[in-house]
Amino acid sequence: MNDFIEIKNARIHNLKGIDVKIPKNKLTVITGVSGSGKSSLAFDTLYEEGKRRYLMFSGTQFMIDSTPTFDSISGLSPTVAVEQRIIRQSNPRSTVGTRTKIGNILAMLFAAYGTRDSKYDDGLPLSMEMFQKNSPKGMCVKCLGSGTVKKVDEDKLFGDLSLKVEDVCLGLGKRGSTKKMLDSFYKYHNISPDQKLSSLTDEQLFCLKYGDSGKSSFMGFIPWIFHVTNGAFSTNSRLSHLLTEAGYMTKPSCPKCGGTGLGVHASSTTIGGKTISELENIYIKDLFDFLNTTPLKRSPLLNEILTKLSCMVDVGLHHLSLSRPVPTLSGGEIQRLFLASYIIAEMDSIIFVFDEPTIGLHEVEKEKLISIIRNLVNRGNTVIAVEHDENFMRCADYIIDLGPFAGINGGERIFQGSFEEFLQCKHSNTAPYLKNNDILNMKSTYRTVNSDKILKVENANIHNLKNVTVDIPLGLMVGVAGVSGSGKSSLISDTLVPKLKILLNNKFVGDQNEDNEGIPEDNSVISGWERIKKCLVIDQKPIGRSRTSCPATYTGVFDRIRALFAKESGSSAGLFTVNSEGGCKVCKGDGEVHYHVGFGNFIDTECEACSGTGFIPEALEVTLNGKNIKEVLSFTVDEAVLFFKGRDKQIDKILATLQRVGMGYITLGQKTPTISGGESQRIKLAKELSKGQAAKDAVYILDEPTTGLSFHDSVRLMKLMEELVTKGNTVIVTEHDPYILSNCDYIFEMGPGGGSDGGKLIAAGSPVDLKNNQNSIIGRYLK
Repeated sequence: MNDFIEIKNARIHNLKGIDVKIPKNKLTVITGVSGSGKSSLAFDTLYEEGKRRYLMFSGTQFMIDSTPTFDSISGLSPTVAVEQRIIRQSNPRSTVGTRTKIGNILAMLFAAYGTRDSKYDDGLPLSMEMFQKNSPKGMCVKCLGSGTVKKVDEDKLFGDLSLKVEDVCLGLGKRGSTKKMLDSFYKYHNISPDQKLSSLTDEQLFCLKYGDSGKSSFMGFIPWIFHVTNGAFSTNSRLSHLLTEAGYMTKPSCPKCGGTGLGVHASSTTIGGKTISELENIYIKDLFDFLNTTPLKRSPLLNEILTKLSCMVDVGLHHLSLSRPVPTLSGGEIQRLFLASYIIAEMDSIIFVFDEPTIGLHEVEKEKLISIIRNLVNRGNTVIAVEHDENFMRCADYIIDLGPFAGINGGERIFQGSFEEFLQCKHSNTAPYLKNNDILNMKSTYRTVNSDKILKVENANIHNLKNVTVDIPLGLMVGVAGVSGSGKSSLISDTLVPKLKILLNNKFVGDQNEDNEGIPEDNSVISGWERIKKCLVIDQKPIGRSRTSCPATYTGVFDRIRALFAKESGSSAGLFTVNSEGGCKVCKGDGEVHYHVGFGNFIDTECEACSGTGFIPEALEVTLNGKNIKEVLSFTVDEAVLFFKGRDKQIDKILATLQRVGMGYITLGQKTPTISGGESQRIKLAKELSKGQAAKDAVYILDEPTTGLSFHDSVRLMKLMEELVTKGNTVIVTEHDPYILSNCDYIFEMGPGGGSDGGKLIAAGSPVDLKNNQNSIIGRYLK
């Protein structure tokens, strides 16, 4: 039996025909700087070939011709990828409970052992469906399972009688079918859109609000709002956004079900005095304790749910609840959710490929995760992890290092062997940092807190926060630390950010599609915000919502590139985009055709009509300095810098900034689904920095910016953040990395535990203060 997986001449993306040997039944870490080719080797070569072979021999009648990306792979067994692809987890109805199937088991438990309230016992036998809000038998009949109802504030909308009729209609009656409906209404009732509401008769105002029983084609503004915002027309999201922003529309809890989305059977049946909604809303650790101590008959159902919950606690998900929507999870949390399901399955002889499994974990939690992954190996599996974490590497049986740099300057195998041998590797950009921690630049002095420049958050009590008050010093690098679920996101993302968004209004820069829906109202108070000239929230959410979006479109570079091509050819700029007249009509500009082959698996094949370019031939015939639009989009940022130099100042500026944030290796046209959360964040940072406005007294809020970064790249990012603070700005960074936290001027730490054990401020001060603070958990790990 072959003791190694052997890959010969791997050459996908930037891999330069490398040969690699990976020992079976061992823990192997693939490391290297960002963009060096780690994912190309682990996922695009190893995992994709494992998946292809499985589908080929599993009876799936699906064979495709593809360009070979390696000469041979031997020793391959069934392969499982445990990735962080957040963009694939976008169903808002998908929750931790539905994803792990624990929600189903809990519903079965209630159907079998629930105690019914005699007042609501209709004699029907209880079934699992009655406890599921997505089921017709279980959903609330008023809100249809959503838990909320739309409500229009009529007094606010029509209260100011000095407004014109067209102002009340929010300017939406200017074109299309909406204009025809309103024109019909105006004509029948002899009303002008310029008239003030005060000039309307009671009957005219009533008909404008509620309709005129079909006398004109307009149904009335209130019914029309509900009709439109429920998806009747394409203006749906635009109108909803306008109404919500203006405060005219709210989504209060459904009065019938109290916001649970469940019908009367579920709301009147309990186990241990708790309804299924109450149990789904508590932390997983507390749910485990509750079910484990409730006097309930031991059954296979109960044992299965306790086993699954125990495993989720072990992988660091104790702070989640079953009702938590999957799209709100971080990449690391999603990955550990998948990991838990594989551990429960007790499989062996499998190749597991992980994508930075320690992301989002505190140093304390990493130790437990490493031991869980080692247990996978001890059970007879092979584990391959793309990872930058120092402790994870030290625990590995085998190291593969790629590099030396990113993109075209990477893709070489620098090293393969044991960790001890790796420390002596002179050509690696990672080994020196492991061998000598002194290479990491550490601050020797910290900026001092100015008591006149404090952003104060008082009485924060969202989620698990226990009336927290915290002083955030402005003009400093401020770190936010704490174990998973300790309250970091609740304090920053769910309290500070929504408040600043309202207070700063147009001086706030963040995800425009983010409406903070689902975050409950709280009684917290923010003071000291008047000193902030601008707030920029730079998170890890995807930079685009469609498959054809890419860094070039997001940063605005693509508009200027298309303009250059249009000028060169005399054609319209639309010819040079796949979303307009230049897109292939067969694959809709995707370059690939997608076939579902069962069990949630897809095979992507190159579109024959456009040979995978996504463009029509006419678009590709035009060249700029010998390169067509597809070839330009295939440039890395580093290559594009040289190609466009001097052609367009704004293109030069944006590309140079992408280089500064360490993104020189990505291609201009790289598809959004292949871009990690950490990469998305750095692209957003580059977009803001390239705008070139005089930055001072701004607040930058970053969420774990070192995600996916090697030591080498973290040093570059740290310099950039330091530069922002030196210019007179504030950087608030939520982070677990001891290197970043050690270089902050001030840290406040949440804890002490996660979920119900967290939500308190346990330490605050400089890194030196925290090292000397016995209450601090992160203090012992600071450099």
